[in-house]
Amino acid sequence: LTLGSNYRISNDLHLSLSGNLTYAKNKVLQIFETATTFNNPNRKVTGKPLGTQFGFHSLGFFQVSDFDESGELNSTIAVQPWGKVQAGDIRYEDINKDGKIDDNDLTTIGDPVSSPRIIYGISPSIKYKDFSLDLLFQGAAKTNFYYEMDAGWAFFNGMGAFKDHMDYWTPENPNARNPRITAAPTTNNTQKSSFWMGDAGYLRLKSATIAYNIPTPLMQKIKMQGARLYVSTQNMLTWTKLRNFDPEVGHSRGWTYPQQKIVSIGMNIRF
Repeated sequence: LTLGSNYRISNDLHLSLSGNLTYAKNKVLQIFETATTFNNPNRKVTGKPLGTQFGFHSLGFFQVSDFDESGELNSTIAVQPWGKVQAGDIRYEDINKDGKIDDNDLTTIGDPVSSPRIIYGISPSIKYKDFSLDLLFQGAAKTNFYYEMDAGWAFFNGMGAFKDHMDYWTPENPNARNPRITAAPTTNNTQKSSFWMGDAGYLRLKSATIAYNIPTPLMQKIKMQGARLYVSTQNMLTWTKLRNFDPEVGHSRGWTYPQQKIVSIGMNIRF
C-alpha cells in the first residue's frame, strides 16, 4: 500500500507526505515432520509461518521462596533437567502439566528473524522559498531477534560481559534483566526460550537532507545557472527495543557490521 499527498500552502510554502506499508504473512503448507511435533499444536511446524521460532516459555526467575530451608525446590514446581537450579535461574512453564520440563513443553516463542511481517516507510518533505527538507523514515514490525551465545550470555566462551549484563538477579534485585551471574553460562539458563527473545521492530530515520538553492539572479551575476548547498545524513536516529545490536542485524550472534551513521556536505553547481 502506497499513499501520497502534496499541499501548496502558499507560493513560498509546499508540503508533501508519502508512505508505504507492506504486510506479508506466509504459511508452511507441507514439510516433513514426525508425529512428535505434528500432533502437538504447540510444536507443529506445518501451518505456521516459515522460520517460526520454538523454545520454552519463560516464567521469569526462580525466587528464594521457591525453595525450602534445605535448598530443595518446592514439590509443587516442575523439575528442570539441566542440573540443580538455584534462585536466580530461569524458570520454564510446564505446558503439559506433567511435573517436569522436557521437549513436550516446547512452544512458539517468536516471529521469524529474517522476514518481518510488517515493513513500512514515511517520507515527509517541506519546501520554503529556497530551502528544502526531505526525510525518509523506514521501519519494520512483527519480527524477533534471539539473543544467544556471544549476543546474549555473559562470559560465553571466555568473553567479557556487556554493560547491561550487570543488571543480574540477586535477592535484592529479583526483577533483574539477567539471571544470576556465573563465571560461564549454565546449561539451564541457556535453553532456547522466550527469555532471550528480543523485539527487533524499529523505526529509523534512514536519511535526511536539508538544502538551500542559491537564488537564480545572484547566480546569474557570476555566470552560473544555479547552485544548491546541502547537508545529508544517513542512519542518524533509530528507535528500537533491541539492546546492543542494530535492529537490521542478520545474524543471531550479532556477527554483522552495524549500519553506519553518515553525514555528507556538498554543493551542486549548474554552469
